[in-house]
Amino acid sequence: MIEQIKQALQDILAPQIESLKGEIRALDVKIEATRREVELTRRELLAEIRRVEEKLEAEIRANTAEIRANSAEVHAIDEKFTAEIRANSAENREIVAEIRRVEETLSAEIRRVEETLSADSVRFEGIVDARLAAMNEKLEFTRRELLAEIKAADKVAGDKAA
Repeated sequence: MIEQIKQALQDILAPQIESLKGEIRALDVKIEATRREVELTRRELLAEIRRVEEKLEAEIRANTAEIRANSAEVHAIDEKFTAEIRANSAENREIVAEIRRVEETLSAEIRRVEETLSADSVRFEGIVDARLAAMNEKLEFTRRELLAEIKAADKVAGDKAA
């Protein structure tokens, strides 16, 4: 009689256990696919961040080179005007005024470039923050979905076991 009960239980439970194993394997596959998707998205985000960083660095280098070139040019102009002032005292006031104008223009340009770079940096940080927040939301949503699926599977398994 015990053998008959054992056999009956095996005949009833074995297919259900195999079905649960199949569902668990399917969940494992979904979880692994989600992990791969998260890793791919993370890598894409890192690549985008690197690309933006490289672009910003290139712009900074270009602006720095331009500022240095302008500084060298201003220095050369300054030396030229200084020599002319010494040579021609009658034109002294006009030359000094021109030097001041060039210096103010360059100072204003340098300030503008610094402000632009600062604004670009803030904007870049905002973009990165927004993308990271979106990624976190997507990861949290996926995690909740997976937890819900696992809980549902556990409940089904518990209901079937009961």
